[in-house]
Amino acid sequence: MLKYNAVRIPGYFLTGLLLILLAVTGCVSKPQQETARSNLAFLYNPSSSPLHPEFIVFHEARTQSRLYIKVYPVELLFNQANSEETYQARLEINYVLTEIIDGKESELVADSTTTEFTLRMDEVKKIFVANLPIRTMEGKKYMLKVTTTDILRKKGTSNFIHVDRSTVNTGQNYMVTGANGYPSFDRVFQSGEYFHVQYNRKGVDTVYVKYYQNITPLPRPPVTNLSSTRPDFIPDSIFAYPYSDTARVLLPNKGMYHIQVDPYKPGGLTLFNFGDNYPRVASVSDMIGPMAYLASSVEFNELANETNMKLAVDNFWLESAGNVQIARELIRVYYNRVFFANYFFTSYKEGWKTDRGMMFIVYGPPNILTKKGDTEIWVYYRKKSREPLQFTFSRHASPYTQNDFMMERNFVTSMWVQAVRDWRSGKIFYAESI
Repeated sequence: MLKYNAVRIPGYFLTGLLLILLAVTGCVSKPQQETARSNLAFLYNPSSSPLHPEFIVFHEARTQSRLYIKVYPVELLFNQANSEETYQARLEINYVLTEIIDGKESELVADSTTTEFTLRMDEVKKIFVANLPIRTMEGKKYMLKVTTTDILRKKGTSNFIHVDRSTVNTGQNYMVTGANGYPSFDRVFQSGEYFHVQYNRKGVDTVYVKYYQNITPLPRPPVTNLSSTRPDFIPDSIFAYPYSDTARVLLPNKGMYHIQVDPYKPGGLTLFNFGDNYPRVASVSDMIGPMAYLASSVEFNELANETNMKLAVDNFWLESAGNVQIARELIRVYYNRVFFANYFFTSYKEGWKTDRGMMFIVYGPPNILTKKGDTEIWVYYRKKSREPLQFTFSRHASPYTQNDFMMERNFVTSMWVQAVRDWRSGKIFYAESI
């Protein structure tokens, strides 16, 4: 399915509101200190962070990886208070690397550094990309905390990246670059978007691509103790290509593409084509799917099979809201959450289809988020109860993604029925109100 010469191996969503994308706005925020590790809720609430950097890690040698950082200059303060009297911004990047052993973080620091960059307004464009070396060892897994600070504003944010050197087959052994030659910080591509793929080892003459056309299972809501179903991951097609790091590659069809140098060993680079709108909600068909969390199975099947999908969607929200104004607000909030679920939680399927995506869409971002190795704990305050809502998500070991988390279900305390009832009665669900 990747386009260039290949040998195939036989074997597999109210009118005027269709384009919904929340503009990310900065707000006052101090740089995250080490003690902030107990509440990382800002990670899933873009408006709570002044900076929104992006990161990738590439294992370039046996004892060294490289961290690539993308920063948006528009989020930085530029002023002329410098010896050159030109508009400049100052950016500080600090990272701390700790090893993960048996799913838990070690208290010992494996590597750390702090680096400062000066950005000149007449030289930077829409993005600024920097890179830093990291001392890593093959056969290990790490957690990398990166703190990015706008020195002039004295504001910043922290992010956490999983570094996987467990085998030479993991996705971070591959570098993806765009047609412009710059590192690609995304693993989701549109149908006509060309890029290049580089593997970090020499002597590779063939790469294998397993194509999965449609991985669709939705998560089970937290009204059952049964875990969400998982696909069987049987590829629809397998292709072999002559390897070249200069070859132009694209993903012509929607689906998941798993690239490997050894098709018989787990691990590889996983890339996705979820349609040309993704992660945005820009069409009626984009809006239908996430309605599954609010509609009954009968209602959802009727929605999905309606000839006039737009009218069906309008009617669903109008019936829930009772009037157009409230319906507009429900739609705005609900589908902004769908967008951010896609942005934060994409794994081997669209972010809105994941356990965390489902909870984010229906409940909103958590009040408290803690990370403990391979576990995330989400806490929602409750006004009328001393006991908050708490949900635990654990990372599932997957050769396709590092972002696959499964929720530990407890149907007794989830308040899911109340949440759905609020949405269906024209109210945005807030745990604080219950």
